[in-house]
Amino acid sequence: MNQLDTTISASRKTTAGRTAWILLICAWILFLIPFPGLGVVGWILNFVAFILAVVALSQGGTKAGIWQLLAAIMVSPIIYWLIGIPLMAALVYHGAQ
Repeated sequence: MNQLDTTISASRKTTAGRTAWILLICAWILFLIPFPGLGVVGWILNFVAFILAVVALSQGGTKAGIWQLLAAIMVSPIIYWLIGIPLMAALVYHGAQ
């Protein structure tokens, strides 16, 4: 195998991991936008990122997708429940006054 084949093979292995990070960041942004319904879209993106993290784990080994998997399982609920929902409630409360 020459250098080009090695480079192409390495980039294919990390594509799922990079895409998972992009989807997680998009989901976290959607969690923080105080508009009804965007949280559901964020959870769908989070689920897809979770699946891509599992794909990255299966293709590239443990180091390839473990951080994306942990972020999808642990960080996303924290951002949604501890930041996004209180932000939405505060804006609704102040908007009603």
